Amino acid sequence: MAAAVLTLLSLIYLGGLAALLCVAYSRHHFNRYTAVKAAVSCGFLVIAATAYLLGGHTADAYFRGLLPCFVLCLAGDVLLGLANNHAGFFGRWFLLGVGAFTLAHAGFCVLFTLAMPGGPRFTLWDAAAPLAALAVTAACARHKRFKLRRMHMELPALAYSLCVGLMCARGTAFGFACGGRRGALAAVGAALFLISDAVLLFVYFYVRPRKALRAVNLAAYYLGMLCLALSV
Repeated sequence: MAAAVLTLLSLIYLGGLAALLCVAYSRHHFNRYTAVKAAVSCGFLVIAATAYLLGGHTADAYFRGLLPCFVLCLAGDVLLGLANNHAGFFGRWFLLGVGAFTLAHAGFCVLFTLAMPGGPRFTLWDAAAPLAALAVTAACARHKRFKLRRMHMELPALAYSLCVGLMCARGTAFGFACGGRRGALAAVGAALFLISDAVLLFVYFYVRPRKALRAVNLAAYYLGMLCLALSV
């Protein structure tokens, strides 16, 4: 019963993602982008809550840690959607959205660390992944084909890349330590989150924005969030 309900909700969620991709590339319906994005983002909250309730509350601590992160991601989605729908993408809506996602990443890091079987532990991977993300962003910021420095986005982008890199490291480490269905879903979700943010460099900051990659960004992000929601 629980599997059937979650499968149905996941299919509805994927249908919403397909609709969002259509709106994202539609000249006539792009004004609905923020509303559709918010609706799809509510989907991963609903799926996580349903998985928690149908699971007999066996993941109390994990769900309580995941919920505020999901709420922050929802807030970030709405704020970035507003940034897309209004001229001047890199204004206050964008910065507020980045702030919400940065807090969400910090929350994910805390969750994956505290929920790790056998207690918190760290490896070289926890330093390598965020440093690699930081190095790539720094290289892009100094490359003439990227507009990070000209838009005064270099420092926010560096801080954000460090957070998302650490979140990916913590998520994959948790996944391998936890094992099983939850571990696999958490690891894949964290990795997809990093991929979606890496693609954003070419969607918004490249001298010739690769609009075709918007679909890759949205698909990777929402599939990653689906994996994290189902990991409850």
